[in-house]
Amino acid sequence: MMNYKAWTDYELFWFTLLGLTLLVGLAHIFAYVALKRADRHELKGRRVFLLRTQRHLAAFWWVFFISALVSVFGLVGALVVCAIISFLGLREFITLTPVNRGDYRSLFFAFFVFIPLQYFLIGMREFGFFTVLIPVYAFLLLPVFSVVREDVDKFLSRKAALQWGLMISVYCLSHTVAILYIDAVDSFSTQSRALLLLFFLTLVRCAMLWQHLADYFFRHRKGRIAPQIHSRMTWPGLLVSAAANAAIASSFFWFTPFTFWQAAIAGVLISFASLFGRLVMRGITLSLGIKDWGELTGGQQGVMDRLDAILYAAPVFFHYAVFVTKP
Repeated sequence: MMNYKAWTDYELFWFTLLGLTLLVGLAHIFAYVALKRADRHELKGRRVFLLRTQRHLAAFWWVFFISALVSVFGLVGALVVCAIISFLGLREFITLTPVNRGDYRSLFFAFFVFIPLQYFLIGMREFGFFTVLIPVYAFLLLPVFSVVREDVDKFLSRKAALQWGLMISVYCLSHTVAILYIDAVDSFSTQSRALLLLFFLTLVRCAMLWQHLADYFFRHRKGRIAPQIHSRMTWPGLLVSAAANAAIASSFFWFTPFTFWQAAIAGVLISFASLFGRLVMRGITLSLGIKDWGELTGGQQGVMDRLDAILYAAPVFFHYAVFVTKP
C-alpha cells in the first residue's frame, strides 16, 4: 500500500496531475467514440450533447497546463501571467462600454496603476489592502478624474461599467493567484501551493461538467434557473453539481489545508459560485447586445468567456480558505 505521507511535495504534485490527466484522457476517448457512433443527422440531440461534453473536457487541459506552469516557474511567474490576463480581460470589457474623452485618465489609472498595484500587494501578502484597493479606493478615485473635467454625460453608466470591469477582470480574477499566497500554506513548497490551485481550478471545471451532464438528463423537466439568459441551466443540475463536487473535494482533502468536511463545503461553494458567476457574466454580455465575448474576436472565445466560471468562485474560495485555516 502506498504511503502518500512519505512522498515529497514534488512527487505528490506530479503524481496527482498525472492521475487527473489519465482520467480526463479516458473521458475524452469515451466521448470521442460515442460521438463517432452518434447519428450525424441528430443535430439537436445526443451529438450536440457530446460535442459540448468534449469542450468541457478540453477545458481541463488548460487547468493542468496552468498548474504545471506554476509548479515549474513559481509564484512570481503566476503573478505576472495573471496580471497580463487581467489587462486583456479589462481591455475586452471596456471595448463594449461607453467611453468619453473625460474617461481617458480614469482608464490610464485603471490599466497602469490599479492592475500592477493589485498584484504587487498580493505578492507582498498585503491581504488587508489588496481586498479593498479596487472596491474602495478605485471606486472613490476613478470618478474624480471625469468630474474635474466636467464630463458628466452618462456619467453614472460610464463609471459603473468601468467599476464592473475592474471588479470582474482584476479584483475577482486576482484572487485566483492569491490562493497561492494563503498564510495557511506558508510553510508549503511551490508544488504544494500549485496543488491547492489545481484543487480549486479542477473543482471549477468539474462544476461546469456536472452541471452540463445533469442538465442534459433533466432537459425534459421543469426547473430552469433563468431560461432567458441560459436555456439549459437547471436547479436539479445545480444540486447534482454541488453534491458531486462535495464528494470529489472531500476525496482529495489530504493534500489541502482542509479537513474532510471543510473540503466538502469548499466543493459546494465552488460549484454554486462558478455556476451563478457564469450566469451573471452571460447576463452582462446580453445586456451589452452580444451573446458572448467571442463576438469581438471573430467567433473565437474571448478572455472573459474562458474565465466566466472562475470569476465568482475565486474570491469565494480564497476567503473561505483564509477563514477556515486561520489559527
